[in-house]
Amino acid sequence: MAIYFVRHGESQANLDEVFAGSGDDSPLTELGRQQAKSAAADLEGVKVDRIISSPLSRAKDTAGIIAREIRYLSDIKVDDRIREYNLGELAGRSVYPKRTSEELVSAQGAEDPKLFLERIRSFLLDYKNAKGNILMVCHAGIGRMIEADRIGLDPSSFYEQDAPPNAHVIKLDLGWLN
Repeated sequence: MAIYFVRHGESQANLDEVFAGSGDDSPLTELGRQQAKSAAADLEGVKVDRIISSPLSRAKDTAGIIAREIRYLSDIKVDDRIREYNLGELAGRSVYPKRTSEELVSAQGAEDPKLFLERIRSFLLDYKNAKGNILMVCHAGIGRMIEADRIGLDPSSFYEQDAPPNAHVIKLDLGWLN
């Protein structure tokens, strides 16, 4: 059993270089759709038993493209726990100038990073020992927080981690997760 992580393909917000948080449902670009097809090719030889997606369309559409390409015939499950981080007032604003992790997590209306971590951990713990291979299709913030937690960083500094590339398949090692 393994959990594979895929960040959605390029979205319009990525192209426009604006923050797209949990409330911004930015669609995939044509490149994003192509990236999703490439992610499916990267899964060649992996039997995917379950696909679980964030409820945001950029993730659901990526999951749908991957499912078609790998001939996955079951329903794609949607799980709100892997919805992107809520950026509060920064959603829709330019990613420039670059902001520190502290500035991002302290923006008005931003989600408490400890609660963000709790919902991600809840998801991972639910599936850590599940049978079969799981593909989770979600967001950069999720990937950043998983890595921050894995290396023992304070949750409020998760934005210091590099964002996983769009539509890149990462096999998660969850040995650190209790």
